[in-house]
This record gives sequence, C-alpha cells and structure tokens, in this order.
Amino acid sequence: MSTRGSFGVDLFFILSGLVMYLVSENTTITATRFFVKRVTRVTPAYWFYTSILIALLFIFPKGFGFTDFNYESLIKSYFLIPSQNPSGIGLFPVLTVGWTLIFEMVFYTMLAISIGISKKHSVLICSSLVLFSSLFFPGGNLYSTVLGSSQICQFLYGFAIGFYFRSNIFKKLNNLFSSYTQASVLLTVALIMLAGVLGFGLMHKTIAASCIVLSCILLDSKFSYSNWLAKFLIKSGDYSYSIYLSHVLVLGVLLHFAGNNFSMLQEIGILLIMTVTVHSISSFSYKYIENGVVPRVLNRVFIPQKTANKVLKSDS
Repeated sequence: MSTRGSFGVDLFFILSGLVMYLVSENTTITATRFFVKRVTRVTPAYWFYTSILIALLFIFPKGFGFTDFNYESLIKSYFLIPSQNPSGIGLFPVLTVGWTLIFEMVFYTMLAISIGISKKHSVLICSSLVLFSSLFFPGGNLYSTVLGSSQICQFLYGFAIGFYFRSNIFKKLNNLFSSYTQASVLLTVALIMLAGVLGFGLMHKTIAASCIVLSCILLDSKFSYSNWLAKFLIKSGDYSYSIYLSHVLVLGVLLHFAGNNFSMLQEIGILLIMTVTVHSISSFSYKYIENGVVPRVLNRVFIPQKTANKVLKSDS
C-alpha cells in the first residue's frame, strides 16, 4: 500500500477524463455553464475542509507535521494556485491532497475554452491543448509543474476510453469476445503493470488504470446493484470526493493521539475507526456541503434559470 496507494490518483484522473467526455456530448452545454458547474462542484467542499484543517493545525499540531501555511500560501491554496508548502514538502496546498484539484481545474479550464471555441470538436481541441502544453509549456514557473507535466495527459486516456466506448470497434469486439474474456485480459495486464515487473512509472500506472476502468465498463451490466454491499459501495462512490478530502483531517487527528508507532492490532483498530469516521463525515459533507446552499446559489447566479434545473439533474 505504501508504494501503490497513489495509484488512486491515476484512476481518478482517467475517470475524470471519461466523465468529461460524456459531459461534452451534451449539445446544449455552454462553456460558461460547464465551467461554473465544475467550480461549484470542486470548491465548496475543498474550501470547507481547508478551513477546518487550519483550525486543526492549531489544536492538534503533532498530527499535522506534514503541512503548514503562511499568508501567501493560504491564499494560493484557497484559489488552487501552485505554491510551496512552508513545511518543505514541495508544491502542495495546505490541504495537501488539493494538488490533484489543481490538475483538475486546469483541465476543466482547457475543456471550457474548447467548448467555447467549438462544441462539436471540443474534445479534439482540448486534447490538442493538453498535448501541446505538456510538450512545450516553458519550465521555470509554478504552473510548469502542471501544464508541463506528462500527468495531465492522463485525462486524455479517459477521453480515449469514452471515444472507444461509443465506437463501433467496441460493439464489434463485444460480438467476438465475451465481456468476461475481455475484462480478464485487461485485468491481467493491469496486475502485471501494478506488480512492477516492467517498472512502475507514470505510463505503467496509466495503462493499469485504463485497463481497470475499461474492465468496469465491460462488467457493469453483469453485476446486481440491489444487494446491501452494492448499495453501500454506490453510496461510497457518491461520497468519494468528501472521503478524499476529509481522510487527511481524520488521519491527522488520530496520529496526534496515537503517534506513529503502533502494533499491527492497533493499526487495524485505527483503520476501522478512521473508516467509520470518514464515512460518517463524508455523508454529512456530501448532503450539506457538496450539494448545499453555496453550490445552489452560485449555480443560480451564473446559470440561466431556464436551464439550471436540467443541468443540476444531468450533471454530477
């Protein structure tokens, strides 16, 4: 887990690219509406948990030695502008997991620009912008760590999966091979990549994540979603953004009291406490922060009322 835990980010970026591909298929979407929906989806919970973290840094300092802030880094953190974390860990916001949201917002901005240029060709235009920036964006500045990074191209793998999923090639392969056969091959490739037999760089993780996402698409219709476990996992998927943000805070508080040295049994106990606590907090956060007053007000201000209800129902 210590060497593969970050793989979740690779899955997250590719899934995000896939979801945005599907969103871009909506012919009624506008650049403004798309961008506002993305901002109101990301910022309320992020701001909420960043603010809570600021308080916890003073109350439980021993558990949060991995992060710190000053006035400049705090302002930049709230607005998802890359900045050096005063703790010395590098280019991370105060809420350290927010570094992925910087990538997300840059990608959303590029896609919004692309939709503004041409709805029909927005995916192609966005792909060109991402590829161009990753190859030619000048170094030596803060945004070069995002725009000049190869990791931003992982969103394009999500685009590619969406395109493949909608193509005739997908349908033809499904006629030739069963979903189970295709998924078995893909998951085998993913396991080989994750095992590190061929190395474990960005490309290996990207291939593994792409194979897993494709496998899930292939097997989606094969599973029953009526049992309690499936319902729990679906609900956890709804809460996933809040889980991602809140787990850092819960972990820091637990570390403050438990320290860093504990037995296997204590580690299992801490993991169980953390799982229950994070899930409970995220349930509240999903209902009242992610889908609360702030996103609704911002959507009403920036999205025309005649389309707001339609957007709220169709866009996550």
